[in-house]
Amino acid sequence: MRQEIIASAIHALQELFYNKEHKNQFLAMKTLEMYMSLNLFQDVTLVAQEIEKQYAFGLLEPMKLYDMVAAEQIEQQLRGSIY
Repeated sequence: MRQEIIASAIHALQELFYNKEHKNQFLAMKTLEMYMSLNLFQDVTLVAQEIEKQYAFGLLEPMKLYDMVAAEQIEQQLRGSIY
């Protein structure tokens, strides 16, 4: 269940940040801020797996604005592919 929620959240963020039809920078940042405040991306391993699966590597930079430590941990997981 948690993995499905994370997958949906990452997909929504990708749509808001990068899809031409739904691109909305303000809404994307507010959505990311809400997800971070809800600790949705606390499970670094699951988030790293889902980012890799969806090729959502571009989301790491905006994540750093809200939680640098979590974003760096996710980056480390992706670099080493250690799950």
